[in-house]
Amino acid sequence: MEMVEQMDMSYSYKPVLLKAVLQYADKQGRVKIEDIVAYFKAYYEDRRVKGLKVEKQNSIFAKGGYTDKEAEHNILSNPFKRFEDMNMMRHTKTLGIVEVDSTVWKKLSDDEKVHILSVCDKKLDEYYERIK
Repeated sequence: MEMVEQMDMSYSYKPVLLKAVLQYADKQGRVKIEDIVAYFKAYYEDRRVKGLKVEKQNSIFAKGGYTDKEAEHNILSNPFKRFEDMNMMRHTKTLGIVEVDSTVWKKLSDDEKVHILSVCDKKLDEYYERIK
């Protein structure tokens, strides 16, 4: 929870990843990587359609025209890697899933998940305000 509260961001990817995981995770905290990619695409495309800043210019999500594989690579190398390095998530390539560490997932209450979502929304608002 402390990490979520203090989330440092070069891009908007970390909170978007957390929101995708919380939306699509099963009871064991597992999410198909294709669902995460779909969430990212929908999130950034929604911003584009609304005329909002999508991301920094050098982001593939701002540039558009990327493939699902490119988006997956970007997600796994940027926000996911940070959570993996902290042993909070892992990627099982053979199954195509991202999994929240079982100890972490089991301890998360529904209220804490709602709180994480609200912190993510706040961090995204602050991020986009900063890069205007």
